Amino acid sequence: MEMTRRTLLTSALASGAIVGTASLTACSSSGTATISTAGTTSGAPTGATSGLSTSETAPLQLFASPTFNDEALFALGGASSLVAEPGEILRIAQNINAKSGNPADPTTATFDDFYDGFGSFGDNLDQLAQQAGSAHAVTMASRLMRAAMCSTQQLFFVLGTGNGAREESIYDVTQRRWLTAMKVLYPKMVQFSVKSEFGPLPGYFIPAPGGGRRPTVLVSSGSDGQNVESMQFGVTAGLQRGYNIVLYEGPGQMSLLFKRNIPFTAQWNKVVGPVLSWVKARPDVGKVALIGVSFGGMLCASAAAKLKGLDAVVLEPGGWNFPMSWPDQEDMKFVQETAKAPPQEQAAVATKVNAGFLEQWGSMPRTSQFEIYKRGEIFSPEVQQEARAGKPISNYYAMLAAMLPFNFEADYRAITIPTMITINEGDTFFGNQPVEAFAMLDKVPAGRKVLQKFTGAQGAALHDQPSGPQVAQEFIFDWLDDQLR
Repeated sequence: MEMTRRTLLTSALASGAIVGTASLTACSSSGTATISTAGTTSGAPTGATSGLSTSETAPLQLFASPTFNDEALFALGGASSLVAEPGEILRIAQNINAKSGNPADPTTATFDDFYDGFGSFGDNLDQLAQQAGSAHAVTMASRLMRAAMCSTQQLFFVLGTGNGAREESIYDVTQRRWLTAMKVLYPKMVQFSVKSEFGPLPGYFIPAPGGGRRPTVLVSSGSDGQNVESMQFGVTAGLQRGYNIVLYEGPGQMSLLFKRNIPFTAQWNKVVGPVLSWVKARPDVGKVALIGVSFGGMLCASAAAKLKGLDAVVLEPGGWNFPMSWPDQEDMKFVQETAKAPPQEQAAVATKVNAGFLEQWGSMPRTSQFEIYKRGEIFSPEVQQEARAGKPISNYYAMLAAMLPFNFEADYRAITIPTMITINEGDTFFGNQPVEAFAMLDKVPAGRKVLQKFTGAQGAALHDQPSGPQVAQEFIFDWLDDQLR
């Protein structure tokens, strides 16, 4: 089994590949969540699931590879926010499969076929957008949005291709397309930058139609979501309902990751804080909420616990412990146990872990190598450099050690503001962590916290409900209406 969207490895990287590890667990020790029927609850989910297995929760099989299929479903789901055209995504999938043979276990050549298939279609849309020009501005912007969604697919998988060095350049293409389209569709959008201890943080303020003070939502992406994908994670839904929307880029994301090589920080309050201060100073901003998407659902717990000025938070979904989500729990345990050990002992364990890992690197499936590249670069500039060069990860121990601070139990227990946590049926990454996180909300009154469930029966299963973004946003913004208006 392969990685699904915004997840870590969900299967063995290679049986026995890593120091004494016979296999890697399928997901975190939290297991798979039991999810009740649609609706909200102030307690843990109970009752029957939809009866679907994890594999059956995927509503459409465009690719035999779960890795490719899950990502393509996100592109398809973008149609709800007019950043994708279903017929185009389906045609691209057909083109790729015709060339690659649609293998269940992709090779480097298959990654290349996927990259090239979305690339050629996106480039054609870009050319058509230029032909439409300012004389047909809406058509131009629409085509650029869809082209940006195509290059987002390329960006996600570039490290699995034969030329990972293209990562920064394909990010630039994606951002250019999205930003050009936004300036046409939302001419009042304000680009801004705030100072932080990580350097300047780019932001985008999109005012609600009309005037006056409006409720405002900050949308925080996760580890690999791009700005164009945020359209289906709150931008479109919020603007339709009269909210100001704010996007921003922090360490481990977008320009800070791909151009400045800055990895994630667990102190996400130091990222949201400067953005929140800038937003609150505006005369057209009323109450403010924060939405954290995917990995952002973990990170934003820190902001919700430590910042003043937030009126509500949505953690979509609400994971709380990143190290526990890494499938290689055997080596993770070694790292955790030696994190505070004397340097000599720590170095000995690191040498053993790294030697075992490197010994097996060459025999790992390409998908496994890609997964380690993809999930490692957000924590380590060294991993990013090696991934772009197609080299083995030389310090696997250090990569795991960089994940250790991303445990947010204390933050969840300190949150006092109204909180919504979401959970998805078939989420093989976060599993039952949202239920556990919800139980940690000790300081949030029962009437001000909600555990929102999304299921296969709704068409909104899998991590981040790739094919059900509108379903999710309806529940989320209805709840935000009650908190902010």
